[in-house]
Amino acid sequence: MEKRSLVFRKPTLEEVDNVVEIINCAIKRLGDAGISQWQNGYPNKEVVLQDIENGVARVLCEKEKILAYGALVFMGEKAYDDLKGGEWILQTQNYATIHRACVSDTCVGEGYGKLFMIFAENEAKQTSDSIRIDTHPDNKIMQELVASLRYEYCGKVMYESVRLAYEKVLK
Repeated sequence: MEKRSLVFRKPTLEEVDNVVEIINCAIKRLGDAGISQWQNGYPNKEVVLQDIENGVARVLCEKEKILAYGALVFMGEKAYDDLKGGEWILQTQNYATIHRACVSDTCVGEGYGKLFMIFAENEAKQTSDSIRIDTHPDNKIMQELVASLRYEYCGKVMYESVRLAYEKVLK
């Protein structure tokens, strides 16, 4: 991949429809792959608007084009308090969490998901001891991505169904 000028930032309200389109395409890709994650109306426009209102929404952009979206949350995650089958690396409440990470259909397979994660880690590193993420057991792409970034599997958490939970120490 050639070196490009990428920006990791908070999206504007004017960009919500673009973000929702990226999410909807990711939902379709998951469904087409036979993965039940995100197949029940979540995430949606209301979730994106809430992410923006809460200050957790992030986009990875090249010029004005949004390449990836996700939420970078610093407020803890209630579901992570009940980890099953393992333990977190750090027993701390000072962690960040990545949710709803997805890339645009225009750049699937080009490494922008990984770049989004790296930018998120760099932001989280400023204030958090670690970063956590979870994914559906059938979402092998995300599992491979977090493994490539040296996240460690820690156990399972429950949302609408079981999710595999990972953590990476930042400091």
